[in-house]
Amino acid sequence: MLMMGGTFIFIAAIAPFSSKPQKGWKRLLRFVGSFFIVVGAIGFFGSAISSVGGLNWLPNSFEWPVVLADGVIETGNKLYVVPHTPSGRVQLYDSEWKFIRGWHVTAYGGIFKLIPSGENRFEVITSRKHMRYVFDTDGNKLSEASYPPADYDSFPSEGECFFVPTKPWLVVFCHPFVSGAAFLAGMIILGFTDKTNRRKKQTKLSSK
Repeated sequence: MLMMGGTFIFIAAIAPFSSKPQKGWKRLLRFVGSFFIVVGAIGFFGSAISSVGGLNWLPNSFEWPVVLADGVIETGNKLYVVPHTPSGRVQLYDSEWKFIRGWHVTAYGGIFKLIPSGENRFEVITSRKHMRYVFDTDGNKLSEASYPPADYDSFPSEGECFFVPTKPWLVVFCHPFVSGAAFLAGMIILGFTDKTNRRKKQTKLSSK
């Protein structure tokens, strides 16, 4: 996965320089298209790598862009716990939605739900491997245990949907679907410039 993502990013980065030098708006479009592809690939593969634990080295002070979160719970001490299943992370915010900390949970690339469990602790229930973790709001894992495979849907879905304040230029990293859309837009832009170049060459050949 890491090699595939690196390959896509490398190809996109050299795209503006891989064809005959262009000028004006065509050159600008190639740079814009390549930028969209690079950003989209980073967001898409970054989420995938994070979800399986490949970015566990990120510090707790790192905030993954979320924008819209479902399954958000509130602890007894008035803190919001936000699940971000695409990256396999949970993130903690205060009552005014200021980021406090975040960390990875071992969900094996699958979905998970949060359940309040006291004033400063909560449970994480994973759909894959059927694990049940208990964390405190400092990010410490207090316990872990497996549960019967058939019982995932029996756990209550107590979370709510919230918009999480996110800087506009980070929205593209909030979900693989958004990153994928940016990647596709970049491909379309590059395809358009290539098609324009081919038409120009054909016109020149036919005029000779």
